[in-house]
Amino acid sequence: MFSRRTSARTRKSRQRMLHLKVSSPRIMFFDFVKFCARFMKLGIAILLMVGLGIGLSFGWQKLFVENSEFEIADVKILTPEGENARFLTHHRFVSKTGIDLEKTIFAIDTDELQTAIEALPEIKTAKVSRRLPGVLKIEVEERHPVAWVACRSLQIKERDRESGFLVDEDGTAFRCDSGELWKVGEKLPVVMVQSAERGQIEDGRSIEHEGLNFALELVKRANEKFEGVERPAWVVVKDEIMLEMKTLNGILATFSYYDQERQMHNLERLVSHAELQGKSLAKVNLIPRRFVPIHYR
Repeated sequence: MFSRRTSARTRKSRQRMLHLKVSSPRIMFFDFVKFCARFMKLGIAILLMVGLGIGLSFGWQKLFVENSEFEIADVKILTPEGENARFLTHHRFVSKTGIDLEKTIFAIDTDELQTAIEALPEIKTAKVSRRLPGVLKIEVEERHPVAWVACRSLQIKERDRESGFLVDEDGTAFRCDSGELWKVGEKLPVVMVQSAERGQIEDGRSIEHEGLNFALELVKRANEKFEGVERPAWVVVKDEIMLEMKTLNGILATFSYYDQERQMHNLERLVSHAELQGKSLAKVNLIPRRFVPIHYR
């Protein structure tokens, strides 16, 4: 019988190839020349890129950084709403950041300047941008103080510009580091606690003391309800559940941590009722829902 030829055997025979590598001094010379040519091309490309970078850097320096047309002509310090900042004045901005106003706007490192502004105690966030031809725009979100905080065990004194802390609406403690802050701060109430653990009241951080946070909530509610001399002068954390508030006109009111809205509403009614009778409150305990004890002057 005749043997059958298959396509597999044919493909196998075709794949049998002989690889030879011939080497000689002449071939090695030409290989070396090719390698040198490639290396030179790479070197030229690198030199061109470095030269281009130097040229662009020099051009940037001359056209923008050293161009007197872009000298700082104005610094706008605004809030996100477009209003003038309340606490970060132009003088404070210059003195605290050390900015050189003789430079151009392109000579200023905006990231570095932003970091310096955000390091100020009254600033939450900052954004620095340039406006041609010579304006630096500083957009800041400022803290708005609502009270002072005081703690005897931590030696934090009330209304003290050196060792005291202001507290903003978010419950963050921060230093009273400027005259603008002091003008507002000297009229603010104080929230006090006899004892607190180290770390519960720290500069630049949210207050972690439960009683003080309820005291701050009480201050904000009272400021919404009352005006003038009926606003709080101070709020003391008495224990794990009770607060004591004294108003600017001398009313001493006892609150609990909870149900403050009801208690504040009752105080508002009692003050109005006393005024209608020609009297003034001296002391009231607002915790009971019925038969609230009242003392008049």
